[in-house]
Amino acid sequence: MSKGLVLVTGATGFLGTEVAIAYAEAGYTVRGTARSQQKVKDWETFNPKYKGKIQWFIADLNSPNGFDEAIKGVKYIAHTASPFTYDFKDNENDMLKPAIEGTKIIMEAAKKEPSVEHVVITSSFAAIFDLPKLPNPGHTYTRKDWNPATYEEAAKSDNNAYVYCASKVLAERAAWDDKEHRFYITTICPPLIIGPPRQPVKNMAGLNTSNADIYNLINGNSSDPVPATSTPVAVDVRDVALLHVRAVEDPSAQNQRILCIAFHIFNFQIVEILRNAFSSSPSKLARVKSGSGLDKPFEHYATDSRDGEELLGKPWITPEVCYKETAERLWELEEMLKAFP
Repeated sequence: MSKGLVLVTGATGFLGTEVAIAYAEAGYTVRGTARSQQKVKDWETFNPKYKGKIQWFIADLNSPNGFDEAIKGVKYIAHTASPFTYDFKDNENDMLKPAIEGTKIIMEAAKKEPSVEHVVITSSFAAIFDLPKLPNPGHTYTRKDWNPATYEEAAKSDNNAYVYCASKVLAERAAWDDKEHRFYITTICPPLIIGPPRQPVKNMAGLNTSNADIYNLINGNSSDPVPATSTPVAVDVRDVALLHVRAVEDPSAQNQRILCIAFHIFNFQIVEILRNAFSSSPSKLARVKSGSGLDKPFEHYATDSRDGEELLGKPWITPEVCYKETAERLWELEEMLKAFP
């Protein structure tokens, strides 16, 4: 018997795919949103095990009434759809408005549907830290911290990373500032999300940003220098997906923010993990960058994610498991894509 109908927005994306699968595996009926029927077809090609197990609804996240039909009869909502890129030209129309309006549209649609009991929103560690203060050694970030960025500052900023971070905190605040809802809210605040990708991609250049960075580490020569680390905190996508499930099952998550930083790590450490993991495979070792010079550790903030691990109900997936299995999947994906026309 189903535990209830869950709507997963952005279900064909990197995180959305994993969230949809996590709910399905946990016994929920899953309805995923996609922007086109072609995206659904591609998703089912990449995930044949789940073909027919996910209900699909074509919806436009930017349309004011785009989710009114998709939300009918839904008990839970996992809103994972939000832009993640630093490559944009129009701060407001390409980043700020889509993120904020996407949350508002989901909240408004949920308020119209009496069956909705809980909305889980994927926020970000970017909604917690204050970018201009980084790396901020000596400070410990918790779920009680808030990025102080304002819409006005972000709209005129020439720093795309700052604009992206602002979009995350402003989108999250749009949910908490809505005082008319009658359902529970939980926001999940992950850092860089890594893990074996199961979302459809047409080529390796189409990987999500975080996994593209990992692919860059394993798609070169062993003499290539290891690139400098920009974000020294990460979490496995499978843990983030499971937190979305736990959020609707554990009353302690009701109306809470959940910070989920699993480990602090630099690129040179990732490379060490990969070289140890594939030490018996010369062909793979030859592609893992290991040259020195660019990546060096730096002092930075601490984090407290005990609330996230407690909700998860198990230890975080370790970096050794995360990066090894991610690399294996990326190399597998290379071969898989060669078979597609």
